Amino acid sequence: MREPRASHNLRVGRSEEQAARNESIFREANERLAERRAELSAVEGRTPYLCECEDESCTEIVRLTAEDYEAVRADPTHFVIVPDHPTHGAEIVRSGAGWICVAKAGASGAIVREADPRSA
Repeated sequence: MREPRASHNLRVGRSEEQAARNESIFREANERLAERRAELSAVEGRTPYLCECEDESCTEIVRLTAEDYEAVRADPTHFVIVPDHPTHGAEIVRSGAGWICVAKAGASGAIVREADPRSA
Protein backbone atom coordinates (compact mmCIF):
# COMPACT_ATOMS: atom_id res chain seq x y z
CA MET A 1 0.00 0.00 0.00
CA ARG A 2 1.45 3.36 -1.02
CA GLU A 3 1.93 5.82 1.84
CA PRO A 4 0.53 9.28 1.09
CA ARG A 5 3.04 12.05 1.72
CA ALA A 6 2.85 15.81 1.68
CA SER A 7 4.78 17.59 -1.05
CA HIS A 8 7.76 19.53 0.22
CA ASN A 9 6.27 22.84 -0.90
CA LEU A 10 3.02 22.36 1.09
CA ARG A 11 2.76 23.44 4.69
CA VAL A 12 0.36 21.08 6.45
CA GLY A 13 -0.38 20.82 10.15
CA ARG A 14 0.22 17.38 11.63
CA SER A 15 -3.48 16.86 12.40
CA GLU A 16 -4.58 17.86 8.89
CA GLU A 17 -1.94 15.61 7.34
CA GLN A 18 -2.89 12.68 9.59
CA ALA A 19 -6.58 13.18 8.79
CA ALA A 20 -5.82 13.04 5.06
CA ARG A 21 -3.70 9.91 5.52
CA ASN A 22 -6.46 8.18 7.54
CA GLU A 23 -9.07 9.00 4.91
CA SER A 24 -6.79 7.67 2.19
CA ILE A 25 -6.28 4.38 4.05
CA PHE A 26 -10.05 3.85 4.37
CA ARG A 27 -10.45 4.72 0.68
CA GLU A 28 -7.89 2.06 -0.32
CA ALA A 29 -9.82 -0.55 1.67
CA ASN A 30 -13.01 0.51 -0.11
CA GLU A 31 -11.27 0.16 -3.46
CA ARG A 32 -10.61 -3.49 -2.62
CA LEU A 33 -14.28 -3.92 -1.61
CA ALA A 34 -15.36 -2.41 -4.93
CA GLU A 35 -13.09 -4.82 -6.81
CA ARG A 36 -14.61 -7.78 -4.96
CA ARG A 37 -18.12 -6.51 -5.72
CA ALA A 38 -17.22 -6.40 -9.43
CA GLU A 39 -16.03 -10.01 -9.24
CA LEU A 40 -19.35 -11.04 -7.71
CA SER A 41 -21.50 -9.72 -10.54
CA ALA A 42 -24.64 -11.24 -9.01
CA VAL A 43 -24.58 -8.65 -6.20
CA GLU A 44 -27.33 -6.08 -6.60
CA GLY A 45 -28.41 -3.13 -4.53
CA ARG A 46 -26.27 -1.25 -2.05
CA THR A 47 -22.83 -2.50 -1.07
CA PRO A 48 -21.31 -1.92 2.37
CA TYR A 49 -18.25 0.36 2.40
CA LEU A 50 -16.16 1.65 5.27
CA CYS A 51 -16.74 5.21 6.41
CA GLU A 52 -13.80 7.20 5.04
CA CYS A 53 -13.81 9.85 7.77
CA GLU A 54 -10.59 11.05 9.36
CA ASP A 55 -11.16 9.14 12.63
CA GLU A 56 -8.68 6.26 12.50
CA SER A 57 -10.78 4.22 14.95
CA CYS A 58 -14.04 4.56 12.96
CA THR A 59 -15.60 1.22 12.01
CA GLU A 60 -18.99 2.41 10.76
CA ILE A 61 -20.40 1.20 7.46
CA VAL A 62 -22.09 3.19 4.70
CA ARG A 63 -24.10 1.48 1.97
CA LEU A 64 -23.97 2.77 -1.57
CA THR A 65 -24.93 1.54 -5.00
CA ALA A 66 -22.03 0.80 -7.31
CA GLU A 67 -23.03 3.86 -9.33
CA ASP A 68 -22.95 6.14 -6.27
CA TYR A 69 -19.56 4.80 -5.20
CA GLU A 70 -18.13 5.35 -8.69
CA ALA A 71 -19.53 8.89 -8.75
CA VAL A 72 -17.77 9.64 -5.44
CA ARG A 73 -14.52 8.05 -6.67
CA ALA A 74 -14.58 10.01 -9.94
CA ASP A 75 -12.79 12.78 -8.04
CA PRO A 76 -9.71 11.81 -5.97
CA THR A 77 -10.51 14.51 -3.41
CA HIS A 78 -13.95 13.07 -2.59
CA PHE A 79 -14.66 10.75 0.34
CA VAL A 80 -17.82 8.98 1.49
CA ILE A 81 -18.59 9.26 5.20
CA VAL A 82 -21.38 8.73 7.71
CA PRO A 83 -23.29 11.97 8.33
CA ASP A 84 -22.06 13.90 11.40
CA HIS A 85 -18.61 12.26 11.33
CA PRO A 86 -15.57 14.56 11.41
CA THR A 87 -14.84 16.31 8.13
CA HIS A 88 -11.96 18.65 9.17
CA GLY A 89 -13.62 21.50 7.29
CA ALA A 90 -14.19 19.57 4.05
CA GLU A 91 -17.11 20.71 1.92
CA ILE A 92 -20.17 18.44 1.57
CA VAL A 93 -20.69 18.01 -2.19
CA ARG A 94 -23.40 15.33 -2.39
CA SER A 95 -25.35 12.92 -0.23
CA GLY A 96 -27.48 9.82 -0.26
CA ALA A 97 -29.41 7.63 2.15
CA GLY A 98 -27.14 7.35 5.21
CA TRP A 99 -24.01 8.89 3.65
CA ILE A 100 -22.45 12.14 2.57
CA CYS A 101 -19.62 12.89 0.17
CA VAL A 102 -17.05 15.48 1.20
CA ALA A 103 -14.37 17.19 -0.89
CA LYS A 104 -10.92 17.89 0.51
CA ALA A 105 -9.22 21.11 -0.61
CA GLY A 106 -5.94 22.89 -0.13
CA ALA A 107 -3.01 20.97 1.35
CA SER A 108 -5.13 18.00 2.44
CA GLY A 109 -6.62 17.84 -1.06
CA ALA A 110 -3.11 17.62 -2.50
CA ILE A 111 -2.20 14.81 -0.08
CA VAL A 112 -5.24 12.69 -0.92
CA ARG A 113 -4.82 13.31 -4.68
CA GLU A 114 -1.26 12.01 -4.45
CA ALA A 115 -2.39 8.96 -2.42
CA ASP A 116 -5.29 8.06 -4.74
CA PRO A 117 -4.89 4.39 -5.77
CA ARG A 118 -6.61 5.08 -9.08
CA SER A 119 -4.03 7.70 -10.00
CA ALA A 120 -1.09 5.29 -9.70
